[in-house]
Amino acid sequence: MEDSVVIRMRGVSKSFGNNKANDNVDMEVRKGEILAILGENGAGKSTLMKILFGFYTRDEGTVEIEGNVMPLVYSPRVAMEMGLAMVHQHFKLVETLPVAENIVLGAEGKVARFVYDKRKTREKLKSLYDYSGIHLNSDTLIRDLPLGDRQKVEILKALFRGCRTLILDEPTAVLTPQETENMFSLLRNLREQGMTILIITHKLSEVLQLSDRVLVMRAGRVAGLFETSHTSEAELARTMVGYELGSSKTIRQSCSSLSPTLQLENLSTEDSAGCNLKGLSLSLYPGRIVGIAGVDGNGQRELVEVLAGILPLSSGTVLLNGSLFDMGRRKLAESGLRIIPEDRHRQGLVLPLTVQDNIMAGYRNRIDMRKGPFFDIEAIHSFTDGLIEDFDIRPRSRELKAQQMSGGNQQKIVLARELSESDLSIIVASQPTRGLDVGAIEFTHSQLLKHKNEGRTILLISSDLDEIEALSDEIAVIYDGKITVQRNADDFDRTTLGLYMGGGREDVV
Repeated sequence: MEDSVVIRMRGVSKSFGNNKANDNVDMEVRKGEILAILGENGAGKSTLMKILFGFYTRDEGTVEIEGNVMPLVYSPRVAMEMGLAMVHQHFKLVETLPVAENIVLGAEGKVARFVYDKRKTREKLKSLYDYSGIHLNSDTLIRDLPLGDRQKVEILKALFRGCRTLILDEPTAVLTPQETENMFSLLRNLREQGMTILIITHKLSEVLQLSDRVLVMRAGRVAGLFETSHTSEAELARTMVGYELGSSKTIRQSCSSLSPTLQLENLSTEDSAGCNLKGLSLSLYPGRIVGIAGVDGNGQRELVEVLAGILPLSSGTVLLNGSLFDMGRRKLAESGLRIIPEDRHRQGLVLPLTVQDNIMAGYRNRIDMRKGPFFDIEAIHSFTDGLIEDFDIRPRSRELKAQQMSGGNQQKIVLARELSESDLSIIVASQPTRGLDVGAIEFTHSQLLKHKNEGRTILLISSDLDEIEALSDEIAVIYDGKITVQRNADDFDRTTLGLYMGGGREDVV
């Protein structure tokens, strides 16, 4: 095995029932490089990396780690002993324990697993902080850390165990733009220190910024291998999805002659565990997308919870088509307001239930879905199958559980349910493309633009400024629980927008 190759996989295949997740995959990883594994949701990226890490057993093929031929069956512990570690998309941390204990947990020693020398551990952690460039308070509880710092704890766990090759599964899926930049700096620093890094991702711009090479997967197979410096976003996208992607940029609409559909006036809350609203005012118009820009944690979640009727107002009023709207007593479905929640797993879906059950949630009392006191099973099947087809949910099976679907198809289930009401008038889309691949992002954007062009009112809340700028007719900046400015999107440039987002400028609405 060449000295420069630390990972080699040949002819690797893996099936789950009739679904072939990996199909005869070859991959080589060079020492000291950042290799991006790029592909749509469900392309087989995570499965391949879990095979490498020993989490899954391959059906066929060979795996070599630093020249060692791995047996057909081996565990993640064996992989870690060989210098390989994996940071999963959903962190494996104990929230009630401090940073130091999370880093050490499981690596204290075989005899006294939960008893360790704290002084020596702190000394080792200090040298680890200096080596990695990650500086955290060892005594801070995990539950008190932002997501970006929690991910750093996961990386420190890997380094503490002697990791030489690090696998990161969608490392920026839950990070803000600022946290993403910090993560990139950290990974570049680790690469300079000789670390080999594999990144599972679907974000084209990040691939071009960070990686040395790109392995593109599609439908379980390798679709292409590129030197990052000799490829482009268009080529990678075309290779990833198999076709040319269109543009999702909005055509700006004027609201000068329109009356607002929804008016939020001086909304304040007191019961939030995060950032309470503090006199937030906002106007939304038909046929317009208002994008909410802001650093996560400045009241975005609270705004959605108020509109969902979850978080009560301490003061302020909501006007729907000029009339007072009582969030505490009226049903959302009756108002024509539907919400695409930011966390499809916790808020948008019941993962153990089927595609049909998730689509039908909230629709079971419709007259056309019932025969007297009973459900009309044929009507429910027909309705579900139609939405599965219209929203291109794959596989085309209403009986599959939501947890068996890729992230993009899970989001399509949410979209199908929330955007198919005939009396739909207002859409609140919170982080609608977080964690999605370019194909699913394009589909989601096309749905929002379709409903905008049909005259519906849309509130878009996103931490992705590219998304905000591409889709919004107006941009409103949220900071410390209030809207500090609301203007036509063309009136902003990135520098000005960044100043408002950081609280450096304020024209309170």
